[in-house]
Amino acid sequence: MQTDSTTRISLSPVALDASVESRLRAVAGRLRRYVLTEGVAAVVVFLVAAAAIQFLLDYGTRGLQWSMRAALSGAIALAAISLVWRRIIAPLRHRFGFADIANLVERQHPELSSLLISAVRFSDGHIGPAASNSPDLVRSVIRQAGVRAATVDFGAVLDPSRSRRGVVMVTVSLALCAAAGALAPDVTRFWFYRNVLLQEIEWPKQTHLIVELPGGELIGARGDDLVVQAHAQGVQPREVDIVYETASGQTGRETMVTVGSRDAYGYRYTFKKAQEDFTFHLVGGDDKTDTFTARLLERPHVTQTEMRIEPPAYTGLDPLSLGDGERTARMLPGSELTLWINTNKPVVSAVLMANREAIAEAVQDDARYRVTCSPQESHTYHFALVDEVGLENRRPVRFSIRVTSDEPPRAGLKLVGVGDMITPAAVLPIEVECSDTYGLATVDLIYRISRDSEKEAAIPLPASKLALPAFTPSMTTLATHIEWPVANEAMMPGEKLTLSVRAADFNTVSGPGTSESAEISLRVVTRDELLAELARREQEFRIDFERLIDAQERVRRGLLTVARHIGNADRTETLGVELAPLERRQRNIAGSVNIIRQQFEQILSELRVNQLDGPTERERLGGGIVDPLTSLAKRDLVTAADTLRQWARLSSDTDAQEKASLTSPGAPGALPVDTQQAAILTQMREILANMIQWEGYQEVVSMLRDILRLQEELRTETRESLQEQGGDVFDD
Repeated sequence: MQTDSTTRISLSPVALDASVESRLRAVAGRLRRYVLTEGVAAVVVFLVAAAAIQFLLDYGTRGLQWSMRAALSGAIALAAISLVWRRIIAPLRHRFGFADIANLVERQHPELSSLLISAVRFSDGHIGPAASNSPDLVRSVIRQAGVRAATVDFGAVLDPSRSRRGVVMVTVSLALCAAAGALAPDVTRFWFYRNVLLQEIEWPKQTHLIVELPGGELIGARGDDLVVQAHAQGVQPREVDIVYETASGQTGRETMVTVGSRDAYGYRYTFKKAQEDFTFHLVGGDDKTDTFTARLLERPHVTQTEMRIEPPAYTGLDPLSLGDGERTARMLPGSELTLWINTNKPVVSAVLMANREAIAEAVQDDARYRVTCSPQESHTYHFALVDEVGLENRRPVRFSIRVTSDEPPRAGLKLVGVGDMITPAAVLPIEVECSDTYGLATVDLIYRISRDSEKEAAIPLPASKLALPAFTPSMTTLATHIEWPVANEAMMPGEKLTLSVRAADFNTVSGPGTSESAEISLRVVTRDELLAELARREQEFRIDFERLIDAQERVRRGLLTVARHIGNADRTETLGVELAPLERRQRNIAGSVNIIRQQFEQILSELRVNQLDGPTERERLGGGIVDPLTSLAKRDLVTAADTLRQWARLSSDTDAQEKASLTSPGAPGALPVDTQQAAILTQMREILANMIQWEGYQEVVSMLRDILRLQEELRTETRESLQEQGGDVFDD
């Protein structure tokens, strides 16, 4: 019989039957062991299951990130602590009393009719007041409960199978852990390191994909092909996929190209003309790589240029500056070239290149890069740019620099009116022309005298210089005329005079540059030898002139032959054809007469140079031959040829009045041109007569010179003979 716990106890408690008490205490102990076993089994199974799930997640995904593993391990730990509290600690903290056990037994055995529960409560002192409860009755209930309970199995209230299942579950779980540690110690160890100790080590894999990124990041140029390369260690997978996602959100998965030999595969994938950043990772075999980033940058390139050329100091030229866009220039050796460039981004290296040869490293000059050099050869230059991530410029700006050498001075020498023979009294008219682009340093007239001998053809003497008074240093052009008396050098007949002009510039880099004119050689002869030579040449020219007179007469005869048929209508049609050859012959005669004129002018000039031109020679050669030949060649013969051309233009439709004007009224069958031709022939014969007259004079002079020479030779021989005779007398 149950009473309220607040009921005042007035009777003394009665001890429970010893056998009943011991049996209740045994059941309470077993119940605590069962609770502990089931709680431990639940915790162990949970931990093993959680570890298995964690292993599958970590190993299946080829390695969770540290943060994910830490979060998962923390969640498992919290869940395990909660489970320990609920299934072990909290139940064990509850004390199982005899009343609780008796209640369980009464539920299992209702035939006890609450005697066991009443006896347990009475033994705990829950009897009630003495007025309503008899001590004898209490003892009777306790005694009856002991008798009735003697035949009841208290242990039946517990289910030992649950405890056994817990033990089995713990045993199986521990066995599985032991088996995993024994069969796969490396895997177990890696799981423990990664998920318990949270260390950053990788799972052992059969395949290990290695992305070939030295810096851990793929960097390329925007718009270029970007290549991802990888290789595998361990088992070579048949395929490797690259999974990527661009900055704009576009995703993709592509199979990489397999390259290499069978035993050493490599994998490559090319992003064609990549335009935006992206991330990627590789998947192949049992491996999955980390996620890598690909950054696309602009290549460095030149945005603006400036060029400055400092010519060598000796030129006196001002520096030349060329702005942006002007990248072609010429310069002299020794010039200093400075290039400035602006780039679209900072660079770590800017090297001036000539094809593949490095010339100089550029230095930073504020926001620009500057390089200075002195090119010695023509080249096309460019800058090799490298930025901080190693990108180079693929399409460099090119500078075309042409190094042009400083040409040596130009030197020219002329002897006007001088032949190859001169007398010791000659005064040479020398014309000197020299020029240099950047100024003449020196200009000298060089002359050399050599003497003939029997043993040696020529004995050269040291060269001498003749200063030119019209020259001053730094002149770019010199054109001067000097009269040089040969008599100053006291040269003798038989000697040879060689003249040239030598010029030098101020070139201090590759020079000085020098040049010398072609040498002019002159043979020194006697007065008589020169006059004899001039007479011989004059005779040759006279013979040539006689041939021209004959040719002119043939032209006149041909013209008269054509003129006889002027009135014939049938022949008028062929007038142009017949007169054309005559015109050409007339012009050829004019040219030949002009050549003879130049030859006689040369004779007159040589006479003047050698101080042999007296009034008679000037009058005869100048007034009697050269002047008439000049008028004849440049005026009369040319006019006659023009007249023939005019007549050749007449055609068959010329009116009768124009045809009649061709005939002279006073001379039937004669033309006005015949009068012109007759005048030309008369003038030519007069010139020829002057030539012949001078030849006669020259012959007389030559005879007199020969007589004088013979007399001198006879006098010399007589003197030598007398000396020999006198020597014989003294010997006797």
